Amino acid sequence: MTTGPKTVARPATLEGWLQALTGAMTCTHRPNGTSYWHLSEAAYWEPIRDDLSAVCMAAHREEFPNDWRWEAINDLANQLLVWSEADSDVWEADRFRDVSFSIADDLADHGTCQLAAWLSDHAGRAEFEDPSLVEGLTPNLFTLMRWRQCEELQLMAEVLISRFEDLLPD
Repeated sequence: MTTGPKTVARPATLEGWLQALTGAMTCTHRPNGTSYWHLSEAAYWEPIRDDLSAVCMAAHREEFPNDWRWEAINDLANQLLVWSEADSDVWEADRFRDVSFSIADDLADHGTCQLAAWLSDHAGRAEFEDPSLVEGLTPNLFTLMRWRQCEELQLMAEVLISRFEDLLPD
């Protein structure tokens, strides 16, 4: 009896989708020494590749292709799992949303040069999605850049959570 290659089953929980995403992510090194994250082309992921790809494209928030976004998607998915796996209960979307700011704050850059480079990579990153976050405040430029990156990471986490929630069985 011959069997075909093993493939992944369709996840039934948010945690399962996050695990699938982190499992499907792979890091490739370029000849110039830099590296980038992307979805694996392995046949194992074929049954859910289109869904994972659609979620990743949505998380790029119209900045595709973008190395920073791919790395952030990988980091966000891994950190969402770290937070949820410490609990024996299955997490619903709201539990993931409750920790998304803490995760974004942990992942945001701390160096002024890193933040400035991130901001200069795409002009659209200069504006807050929610201007009320800084309304009436007069923080320094470093703080503004870091808050903006935190906001962007949290928005990306929300995309991952919402899109995977939409893929769950009814």
